[in-house]
Amino acid sequence: MLRFYITVQTIELVAVSVAGVSGFVEAHIWSPAYTYYLLLVLVVLDVLTNNLLQKLPLKPKKLAWRLVGYTAILAFAHGFGEHEKGLFFLTQLVLAPFVLIHLRRLIIAFGKLGLVDSDVADLLQRRMTRQAEREEEPAAAPEPTAAPEPILPTAEAAVS
Repeated sequence: MLRFYITVQTIELVAVSVAGVSGFVEAHIWSPAYTYYLLLVLVVLDVLTNNLLQKLPLKPKKLAWRLVGYTAILAFAHGFGEHEKGLFFLTQLVLAPFVLIHLRRLIIAFGKLGLVDSDVADLLQRRMTRQAEREEEPAAAPEPTAAPEPILPTAEAAVS
């Protein structure tokens, strides 16, 4: 029978490894690193809930490729933003669509699964979806305006 003992050295080795990975993420992929980790958690939750909702099996390879793709895009944006001072806004510009898209999908899925009150989910969905806002506010027809009178010399003005 094989027994596994957790020793102080094992815990120290794991802690040093996690710190090294977080340092690498902070320096090369995204700063602060916890924002990157939260984005990964958001993407994984979104994929899991949507697969559960659609009753599809989870494909770990597809999820892993998505996470690798997001990591590469964030790393490029972070690199450009750090080294080119004129592109300081690029990091937030890249992160915002990822968060908005996945958070919106997660809220909708939570509402359909009954994990969030459906009224709250519908309200948030309408606030985050442009098409729903357009349907609520029909475009008003432009009001007819009176045609301006032409400025032409009249017979009375020509006589005086």
